[in-house]
Amino acid sequence: MKKFRRLFPVSLLVVMAFALVLSACGGSETPVPTQDVAQIQTQSAQTVVADMTAAAPAATEAPPGATPDPNIPVAVVPTPASGEPAAIANYNTAIFSGPGTNYVVYGAFLGGRTAQVVGKSEDSLWWAVSVPVAPDGNGWVDAAWVTVSGADGVPVLPTPPVPPTVELVPPAPEDPQATAIANAYVRTGPATNFPAYGIAPAGVTARVLGKSEDGQWWTVRLDPQYVGTGYGWVEAQYTTAQNVEGIQVIESPDATTTEAPPPPPAGVPTVTAVDFVNVRSGPGTTFSIYVVAPPGAAGEAVGKSADGGWWQVKISTQYAPDGLGWVSADWVTTQGTENVPVVESPPAPPAVQPTPPPSGTTGCVLVSQTPADGTAITIGTPFDTTWVVQNTGTATWNTQDYDIGFVGALNNVYLHTGVDRYDLSATVAPGATYNFTVPMLAPFGPGQFGEMWQVILGNQVLCQFYVYITVP
Repeated sequence: MKKFRRLFPVSLLVVMAFALVLSACGGSETPVPTQDVAQIQTQSAQTVVADMTAAAPAATEAPPGATPDPNIPVAVVPTPASGEPAAIANYNTAIFSGPGTNYVVYGAFLGGRTAQVVGKSEDSLWWAVSVPVAPDGNGWVDAAWVTVSGADGVPVLPTPPVPPTVELVPPAPEDPQATAIANAYVRTGPATNFPAYGIAPAGVTARVLGKSEDGQWWTVRLDPQYVGTGYGWVEAQYTTAQNVEGIQVIESPDATTTEAPPPPPAGVPTVTAVDFVNVRSGPGTTFSIYVVAPPGAAGEAVGKSADGGWWQVKISTQYAPDGLGWVSADWVTTQGTENVPVVESPPAPPAVQPTPPPSGTTGCVLVSQTPADGTAITIGTPFDTTWVVQNTGTATWNTQDYDIGFVGALNNVYLHTGVDRYDLSATVAPGATYNFTVPMLAPFGPGQFGEMWQVILGNQVLCQFYVYITVP
């Protein structure tokens, strides 16, 4: 153990940064094979920084809501042939995954550009256009922002359900973080053909845990109360990021088979996938995944859950012995399902415990902490703080090179009563956890107090963690 204490003063900058961290703390599946990387890169390589202005038609002022964030990628849409139904963008606008601004944004639709019209919404306020990179091949534009021709005979398309909003864990000010610049999918893996957990709304910021091997996706922290694994993937081109220099690379999850259900007979109740959809053993995200149904796949609906949030469908007995699986109502459209009976749910499996994503050589994550942040502790009372951190890298932490060190204290009021830096007392294998306890003393005056610590390898910070308390 290194026996020294505060040989160097904590800089004002560190303390100020930590104060911001603490102020932010108040109040409170397995996927399918990765899509063609070239397709992702084609989409990613396009920007609208200059092109949106240059290509826009002359206009005195765009209507409110027409112009999207200028940093979102341009939607890649085919130009319609002569005589085909067509939509010309009157202003720079956006293409959505459904007929409404509460759906995911596929990209910018530049003023003066033309897209092929393939359908219209049930209320005729939105046009569906061809977007080959979209899961079902279609996107939606607001009829108020486009001029349409030759579209009198296009079909009325069913309205897809609005995907659920994903609960993202907000970062501390100095954490790696990404903010959605448009409604974006949070998926189970780093490609658009992985099933999605839901939507990260525009303007929401998430704690970044790492990046994909190709650098095109961020791994973000999700609330484990809603997503058991505790993390998901957001396409980087739909975000702005901060503090992500040197962020660890996260391995892509293993693949799950994608296969459509058996074709339903004519006239039976059906559900049709609007994206890649997990088919599970029961009506809930804690149930195991049998197979993934691709967009446009239709299956016979034979039952529904008591809350109406899940449909039971017929699938191949290759995946389920009884030939039945469950899909979320958030990811399918229905036809003729009015009289489908309620089916009793199988027993729920144990809740999935949060797990850190598989990373590269180095990395760690905080697993638990005692006392909880915000705990009230009487003036002058001694107490211990224990953090449990997990080695999420592939290298073993040894006792010679890895240390745990004090970073800073809120308002420069120290809580710990021991040294500022500790050697590890034992090696920590990849995936193993390490308990770190620091003796502390509540200050002799009321207020809010806290400290930040970190796991370090030389000059490299593996992870940081903190505690804050309230003295009544």
